[in-house]
Amino acid sequence: MQLDDMTIQIRPRSHREAMDLGLRLVQSYWRAIYRPLLFVVLPIFVITNLLLAEHMWLAGLIIWWLKPLYDRIVLYVLSHAVFGQTPDSRDTLRHLPRLLKTGLFLNLTLLRFAPGRSFTLPVWQLEGLRGKARRERLRILQARASGHAYWLMFICINMEIILLFSLYGLIYMFLPQDSGFEVLAPFFSDAPPYWAELVSNALYLLAVLIVEPFYVAAGFMLYLNRRTELEAWDVELGFRRMAERLKTLGSTATLLMALSVSFIGLGSAPPVQAEITADLARPEVPLPVDESGRVIKDVLAHEDFATSRNMTLWVPKDFNLDIDDEEFLEEEPLFPGLPILLADGLKLLLLILVVIAIIYLVINRDRLLAGFQLRPREKDKPVPTTLFGMDIQPDSLPDDIAAESRRLWQQGQHRQALSLLYRGSLSRLVNDHLLELDDSMTEGDVLNCARRASLPNDLLSFLQQLTLAWQTIAYAHRQPAEDNVDSLLDNWPSHFEKAATA
Repeated sequence: MQLDDMTIQIRPRSHREAMDLGLRLVQSYWRAIYRPLLFVVLPIFVITNLLLAEHMWLAGLIIWWLKPLYDRIVLYVLSHAVFGQTPDSRDTLRHLPRLLKTGLFLNLTLLRFAPGRSFTLPVWQLEGLRGKARRERLRILQARASGHAYWLMFICINMEIILLFSLYGLIYMFLPQDSGFEVLAPFFSDAPPYWAELVSNALYLLAVLIVEPFYVAAGFMLYLNRRTELEAWDVELGFRRMAERLKTLGSTATLLMALSVSFIGLGSAPPVQAEITADLARPEVPLPVDESGRVIKDVLAHEDFATSRNMTLWVPKDFNLDIDDEEFLEEEPLFPGLPILLADGLKLLLLILVVIAIIYLVINRDRLLAGFQLRPREKDKPVPTTLFGMDIQPDSLPDDIAAESRRLWQQGQHRQALSLLYRGSLSRLVNDHLLELDDSMTEGDVLNCARRASLPNDLLSFLQQLTLAWQTIAYAHRQPAEDNVDSLLDNWPSHFEKAATA
C-alpha cells in the first residue's frame, strides 16, 4: 500500500465528513462498481426466483442474506480505486474466489447480524488478520467510531425501506388515472400471484443495489479515517514530501558546489552540505513489528506520561475484584461499541420525545391553557383606556349600550353599531371581570385570555359570536346575518349588565 498513490486527500476528518466522502466515491466509480456487481447478483436473482417459484419469500430472503457477498465486490473495487488502480470487471470477477475466503462464511452465519458490518469489513478483507490479532485490531478501530458505524447501518436500512415504498409509489404514478389502490392489491394480498412476487423481489433487489454500495463506501472511508487518526498517515505523507524536497535541494546544492570548486581550481572537496541533506532525506528503517510493543511500553513508562484514572465498575456484591488483575481489565467485551450505541439511541429517543411533547403542546395549547386560572389584575394596576384604537373608558360609553347599538343598527349604521357593542364588551371585561388586556392584543388574544380566566361558558360563547360578527364587518366588509345581530343585541345585557351591577 503506497500512500502517495491515493486519489483522495489524506487528512483527519470528522466521522460524518468521512462517510460523506464515501458517498462521493460511489458517484465517481459507479461504473466499476455496478458492472461486476450486476454480473454476480443478477444470476443469483434469476436462479433463486426460478428454483423457489413456490416460495418466493425465500428467494427475497436469500437476496437479503447474501449482502456480505455483495459488499466484498464493492470494497474490492473501492480499495483499488482509492490507490489509483481502478479494476475492470474482468479483474474483479477473477479475484472473486479470493474474496470468498475473507471470512464470508462467518459473516453469513454467526456474524450476519453484527452491527457496523461495512466498518469492520476492511479488517476481514484487506488486512487478512485472524483470531486474536483480528479481535485486537477491531477493538482498537472501534474505540471511537463504532457508534457512527452503527448509525450508518441504521440509516441505510431505513433508506432501503423508504426507497422500496417509493418504487411502489412510482408504479402507482404510472397507472391510469382513477385506477385506485386496488390495482396494487395483488402485491399485498395473502396469496399474491407469481408475477407480483417476482416484481416485489425485483424492486427490493433494486433498492439493495442502490443503497448497499453507498453503505460499503461510507464504512470504508470511516475505516480509512480511523487509520489516519491512529497511524498519522497525514504526518507520514508530510514527511515524505519534505524528504523529497530536501533530496531535490541536496542534489542542486551538490551540483552548484561541484561547479564552484571546479571553477576556482580547489580540487574535488567533499560536498558536506549535500551529505547532510542526503542524511535528512534518507528514510528511517521501519521498526520491527515484534519490537513495537516493547518500545511503546518504554515510552509510556516515562514520567511525562504518568497518569492516573478512576474507574467505576459494576460487579456483584460478593465479587472480589483485584484491580491489578490484568486479565480481567483487558477482557474484551462482546460488542465494544454497544454502550456508545445505547447512549446515542437514548439521546435520539429523548430528542424525539421532546419534539413530540412540543408538537402536542402547540396543537393543544388552547385546551391546556384553559385549565389554568388567569391571575386577576391587581386593583391598583392601571386599567387600559384604549384597545385596538377603541376608547373603552366607561365615561365614553352610553348608559344603555345594547339600546344605543340597536338604534344605530336600525338606522343602517351597521359598523358603528357592532363597534359600540364590542367596545362595551371590552370595557366590561377589563373593568368588571378584571381581565388583563393590553393594546398589542388581537381579537383572538382577547378570546384566549377570556378562556384562561375561566369565564362562564355561556359568556365565552357569546364573546365568540360577537367577535366573529365584528371581524366579519370590520375586516371582511360583509354584513352579518340579521338574526345573529338581533341575538347579540338581545343577550348582551344578560351577560354584562349583571356583572356591572355586581
